[in-house]
Amino acid sequence: MSYLTTESNPRLHYQYDNFTAPWRDTPTMLLQHGFSRNSKFWYNWLPILGNELGILRPDMRGMGKSTVPINDYDPSLNMFTDDIIQILDELALPEIIFVGESFGGILGLALARRFPSRVGGLVLCNTPCRLPRRDRNIQGEDWDQTMAQGIGAWSTATINMRLDPIHSSQELKDWYIAEMDQTSSEIGRKLQTYLDTLDFRPYLKDVTAPTLLLCGDTSPTSTLDQQKYMEENIPNCELVVYPNLGHGINSLYPDWCANQIRRFLTSHNI
Repeated sequence: MSYLTTESNPRLHYQYDNFTAPWRDTPTMLLQHGFSRNSKFWYNWLPILGNELGILRPDMRGMGKSTVPINDYDPSLNMFTDDIIQILDELALPEIIFVGESFGGILGLALARRFPSRVGGLVLCNTPCRLPRRDRNIQGEDWDQTMAQGIGAWSTATINMRLDPIHSSQELKDWYIAEMDQTSSEIGRKLQTYLDTLDFRPYLKDVTAPTLLLCGDTSPTSTLDQQKYMEENIPNCELVVYPNLGHGINSLYPDWCANQIRRFLTSHNI
C-alpha cells in the first residue's frame, strides 16, 4: 500500500504487486476502477494475472483511500490522467498496459490520447464513450436527490446497471454497494454532473494504441451499438462480446477477460 501526495493537494493511494520471477523484465498492467469504486474491485484479477505481470491498482482521487478536499474537487479527464502519470513517474514506469472498467476505461482512452508513449496496449471492459441518455428518475426520485442520501442508496437503486442481475449473486451485489457507499455523496454528485457532459466520440480516432473492447451484449451502459461504433472509429481496435450478459464483465468473468487479454497481447507482441 503506497501513497503519493501531489502538488495539487490530493493524496493518491495505489497498490503495486509483482509476483513474477525477479529476473524477468515483465510489463506492468494498470487496472483502473470506475465510478465511485476503488482498487479492491480488481480483487479476483490478482490470482489470475499476478504471476504474469506487474499489477498496479490506483484509487481515483476522492475514492477508495485517495483523498481530496471537497472544495478542490473539480473532476476532468485531464485531472485524472495527470494523477495516473504522476504515479507512473513515481514508480519509474515508462509504459503500461492499461485495463479500465466503465468510466475507468474512458480514462484509459484519454491517457492513450494525451500520452501515447505511456500506453502500450489498451483494454476497455464495459466502457462507453458517451453515457446513454436515460431517465434520471429512480423509483420516483431524481438521481441527484438519491445520491444526496449516499452513494449506497444510489447504487442500490441502480445495481442492475452495475452488475448483470442474472449472473450476479446477492452477496456480490451487497459487497459492491457497500464498497461504493464509501465514496462521499459530494464526490459522487460532482463526478456524475461531469460525466453527464462527457463525450469522447470526437477523439476516438486519436487513440493509436492497440485496443481491445470486452463487453456483454446487453449492457445498458456500454451498449453493443456503441461498442461497435468504438471499434469502427478507434484505428487499431478489436471487439469481443460475451453473449447474454449485461454490465460488470470484469467482476463476473475475470478468467474469460484474462484469456482474451493474453491472446490480445500475444497478437500485438506486447
